[in-house]
Amino acid sequence: MVSIGLALNFGVMRLVNLAHGDWLIVAAYFGASVATRISISPALLFIPIVPFMFVIGYVLQRTLLTRVSVQAMEKRGMSANFGLMSPLLVTFGMSIVLERSLLGIFDSDAKSIPNNWSFDAIALGPDLNVSVLKLTFLCVAVLILFLMRLFLSRTHTGRAIRAASDDSEIAPLMGVKTAHVYAVASGISLAIAGIAGLMIGMSRTFQPFDGPQFLLIAFGVVIIGGLGSMVGSMVGGILLGIVQVLAGTWFGPSAEVIAGNVLILLVLAFRPRGLFSR
Repeated sequence: MVSIGLALNFGVMRLVNLAHGDWLIVAAYFGASVATRISISPALLFIPIVPFMFVIGYVLQRTLLTRVSVQAMEKRGMSANFGLMSPLLVTFGMSIVLERSLLGIFDSDAKSIPNNWSFDAIALGPDLNVSVLKLTFLCVAVLILFLMRLFLSRTHTGRAIRAASDDSEIAPLMGVKTAHVYAVASGISLAIAGIAGLMIGMSRTFQPFDGPQFLLIAFGVVIIGGLGSMVGSMVGGILLGIVQVLAGTWFGPSAEVIAGNVLILLVLAFRPRGLFSR
């Protein structure tokens, strides 16, 4: 879930949002604040967080990131690829601002979103139990991936997003408003990140500086699955998770990070574009 939004951003706009992980933590804090003030089911938190994060993503792309990209290319006469360096620096600065703002508002104490499902499990065998919460999250992730594929292939807006991704110069000649399309894609990316942020808040504790940790995980998943591929994000996430869990079981918790890095290096060595790069 963390990597799907990152893959969508890069696949459509060739933009690596370095603040992506921090927006997850913003969503988690939003959910925790609402849950502690209003006694509602955690499942209902998804209703306000999705439009809230979509609007933030749309506005940021339309008012800040697009303008910075255009100004950089016009000023320096660079190609689109080089012009993306300025948005990269802007999102890095945004990441710092978000972290400091969360620290100032909520302090550094670890928080979580209270729910009644954390310890519920389904017994699949005498020695095998599956967490109801995490199984639900997996089902939600698969559902969102399926809906995203339908959206990109069956709707006019989805086709416009793919057209702008394929050729941003020809797409406007066909009536596609690329600025609006990019903003919609950015809004969808942050909306999915908001859902992932709530999942993180329900399943573990979080702090203001946890954003880069999830950004690195997302980068690893995207490298394995392939830049711009949402199916690759799903498969890459599952592969990385299995490798880390098996390594931690056999060799101890310290081996989890090493095993994940080894998997990433193997993919870079034998298939640098990822398993499902398009």
